[in-house]
Amino acid sequence: MTIIASAWCELIEKGVSEDAVILAKSTVAELLLPGKVTRETINYYVRKALRSGAWRRLKQESRALILASRFLPVVKSPVLGGILRGVFLEIELFTLRGKAVFYGVLVALRQGLVEVLKNLERLITLGVGYLNLPVMWKIFG
Repeated sequence: MTIIASAWCELIEKGVSEDAVILAKSTVAELLLPGKVTRETINYYVRKALRSGAWRRLKQESRALILASRFLPVVKSPVLGGILRGVFLEIELFTLRGKAVFYGVLVALRQGLVEVLKNLERLITLGVGYLNLPVMWKIFG
C-alpha cells in the first residue's frame, strides 16, 4: 500500500467520508494533470518525482512503467494513459501544491464552499492555510 493510500485510509478512519476523498482526488487530477500524455509530459513527471523524493516511494511497477513509456511519442491507449495519469497523480500529491489542492478541496467540502472547487488559487489558499495549522488542530490528518 502506498503512502498516499495509507493517508487516505487514515482520513476515512478519522471521519472524512470516502466520497470526499474520491472527489478531492479527482479534483486534483482535473486541475493539475495535463490532458494529453506525451513524451515531454512523462519526462517532466520523472524529473518532478526525482526532485520531490516521490520516485523512491513509488511502486517498482510504476517506476518501470514510466521509464518504459518515456520512449513513446504520444500515449494513444486510454488504459495506459489512465494508469500513467494515476501515477502522475501520486507524484503530484507528494508536492506542496498537490497537497494544498487536496486538503483545500476537503476543507471546502467541510465548510460547504462548493463554488470554490473550480478555483485553483482559492483551493491552494485554503490548503496551505490548513497545512500551516498546528498538528493538534488538524482534523484531516
